[in-house]
Amino acid sequence: MSTLDREIKTYESNLPKLLAKQGKYVLIHGDDVVGTFDSYEDALNSGYERFALLPFLVKQIAPAERIAFFTRDLGFVCQA
Repeated sequence: MSTLDREIKTYESNLPKLLAKQGKYVLIHGDDVVGTFDSYEDALNSGYERFALLPFLVKQIAPAERIAFFTRDLGFVCQA
C-alpha cells in the first residue's frame, strides 16, 4: 500500500468524526489525523513545519468527493 493510499484510508475511516468540521482542511500523516485547519495554506504550512519533505496529506473535509470531468478533445489545435 502506498503512503497516499494509507492516508486516504485514514481520512475515510475518520470521516464520520471529521464531518463535524466540514469545509475545514485536515492534515494527515500516515495513520494519524494531525489536526484540522481553517485554510488549505495553514494546513500545508503546518505539514511542512512538522514533516518537512516526508509525505503527508492535506484534504478538505467533505461528505462526498467532488468529481471533475476532463476530456482530451477540447476543440483547439496546439500551436507548438
